[in-house]
Amino acid sequence: MSGDDPRDFEEAPDPLLVLGLAVVVYGALVMAALFWLWCRERTGVVAEQSIGRFGPWAASGAGLAIGVACAAAYTKARRAQRGLNELHVIVEHMFARWDERAGIAFAILAAFAEELFFRLAVQDAMGLTGSVIVYVLLNIRAVGLRWAAFTCAHAVALGGLVELGFGLLGSTSAHAVFNYLILRSPHRS
Repeated sequence: MSGDDPRDFEEAPDPLLVLGLAVVVYGALVMAALFWLWCRERTGVVAEQSIGRFGPWAASGAGLAIGVACAAAYTKARRAQRGLNELHVIVEHMFARWDERAGIAFAILAAFAEELFFRLAVQDAMGLTGSVIVYVLLNIRAVGLRWAAFTCAHAVALGGLVELGFGLLGSTSAHAVFNYLILRSPHRS
């Protein structure tokens, strides 16, 4: 391992260890979302927004379409940007070595926790604009400032699904598909 390129490391962390840590971190995010809703006496929004107005098939289908579209836009933006920050390269390399089940589990876990927090707790309290701003500000540290426009568009797409009536199922499906596609597909910087 030369240390110059994060892709040089020989061994990816054990997927079960990473998934265990993800359960703790994303579990805390879920608890924060539910606590915030509870403090505001808005826990009923979880049931109201779970499936959305159009039912599970429409929500899942819209989520799939948005997730694939966002992954395609990300791939195009990545080519234009010529690479990512070191953290993303390490994560991408790690996922490339994971078993399919671990990748799917992580993609769904991360999507569910983030969508419950950003689309239900934050968006319910601050509206779509507020949830987009909070999402971008919290993600900028991990993805870098040059990805702010893409992160903003991604947040608008996910929040828009909820606003349009496709519920948490729609936004979580989109986010999980996006996570899976960008983390499991090979990219060339």
